[in-house]
Amino acid sequence: MPGEADATPVGPQAGGAGPLLRTDEDLRVVSWNIHKALDPGLADELGRLVEERAPHVLALQEARPDLPLPAGFAGHHAASFRRGLVGPEEGVMTVARGAVRKAHRVRSSERELRLLTPKAALISQLPLSDGRELCLVNVHGLNFDPTGRQLSRQLDDLRDRVAHLSGPVVVAGDFNTWNDRRMGAVQDLAHALDLVEVAPDFPGGTKGRLPVRKARETLGLDPRLHLDRLFVRGLVPVHAAWMEPYRCSDHVPLIAHLSWPR
Repeated sequence: MPGEADATPVGPQAGGAGPLLRTDEDLRVVSWNIHKALDPGLADELGRLVEERAPHVLALQEARPDLPLPAGFAGHHAASFRRGLVGPEEGVMTVARGAVRKAHRVRSSERELRLLTPKAALISQLPLSDGRELCLVNVHGLNFDPTGRQLSRQLDDLRDRVAHLSGPVVVAGDFNTWNDRRMGAVQDLAHALDLVEVAPDFPGGTKGRLPVRKARETLGLDPRLHLDRLFVRGLVPVHAAWMEPYRCSDHVPLIAHLSWPR
């Protein structure tokens, strides 16, 4: 299908090796837009985050395939666009402590402002210790459209590829939900897939920033809405938090603690 391709394996155990994610213990998932890995301290901070918060899965946006990964993590990268004429492509990356056996990229059929970059999503299948598979959808949503129509079409494409699955699902990423219409597109996806948002119970996260008041009013940018979100089906939300101490990006990482239904 247009925009779909095999994802690029990353990490020393890429391709399916590694332990299965256990369903007799809580699952911790981090979603973080890492700002094109521009900060030279990102790899060290990512390692510190893993050591301190012990996530099982990292869903990263604006990542490059050559990003140094914390020990024990492997998975896939889905290219979206290239900055300049040379160098690695940026996109989304999903890596886990456990095995990630299958993944494929879904690149948006439309581009930012019709002329600039497309955006990518990565649909990964992570085998579980009880014989099922966890589907993790890592999304970087199209931006710069106050009507939300482009984002809605991108999410509709992802919905069609996931709707037939019967197992547990996590949908995470930077949805660029900076106004009500764009938030409505994401809520439509959640309703269609029977997803529940796992949101921190205190304000935080990265908000849309636009300093010119008239432009803010024209676009309808709502400074109360955060851009990064995480949704689940077939898992029980336990706790979610913005991880403010990690500052190697213009986005705040989000961690969700999830349990399996008993």
